[in-house]
Amino acid sequence: MRYRATVAYVGTFFHGWQVQENAPRTVQGTLEAALSEVFGHSVRVHASGRTDAGVHAEGQVIHFDDAPLPCAAVRSATNRRLPWDVRFLAIEETNPDFHARSDATGKRYVYRFSREEVIAPRDALFLAPISRRADASRMARAAESIVGTHDFFPFSTFGTETETTIRTVARCDIREEGARLTIAIEADGFLRGMARAIAGTLADVGRGRLSPEILEEIFARGSKALVAPKAKPRGLTLEKVFYPFLDNIGHE
Repeated sequence: MRYRATVAYVGTFFHGWQVQENAPRTVQGTLEAALSEVFGHSVRVHASGRTDAGVHAEGQVIHFDDAPLPCAAVRSATNRRLPWDVRFLAIEETNPDFHARSDATGKRYVYRFSREEVIAPRDALFLAPISRRADASRMARAAESIVGTHDFFPFSTFGTETETTIRTVARCDIREEGARLTIAIEADGFLRGMARAIAGTLADVGRGRLSPEILEEIFARGSKALVAPKAKPRGLTLEKVFYPFLDNIGHE
């Protein structure tokens, strides 16, 4: 039976999603170890995509195959074996042809900044500091240039392996709530490092270090040199993965 599951995790103490030879603690490895205990043999999980070390998820989607068992029981038994910073939110039976990565039509990432002088410890793992003078309206002007179909190569990490670096961004919203600034980006796909590079560049626009028109220049010149340093991973969360038979990008 093929299972489809939604997973949430705090990425702070994980070395990213993917199992790596020299990384002792990854999200994938932790989930596979717990599921293997439940089913009594090795279980391989496949995700909608990888998240980097320190990046969080509220709606990562995975699939795996194994013997048919009640989904609620699998979720409960596995969660009892998982550490505090990762949980299965839901597990359900799905179509045998469903694939968490190739069937995904888009994702929503959210980046959270705080202009507070002091970030409370309970929020420190999920908020990145930004200058108290950071201007949300400047960031919003720059964000308008991100929406649409562009070559996002300048925002990718060196060594990114993909057939094309062209992606379509459906939304890039800047939200201001008191001292906090949130960037919400929905796209049909993300290159490695893309969300953090966009967040870092928009942050420098907000700080006044870059002009709001810098995004247009980056796309026109295709230059990585114009892109600001990537924002810290702790502010980034994979909030949702979209599928054609479940959701439409841009809609709940």
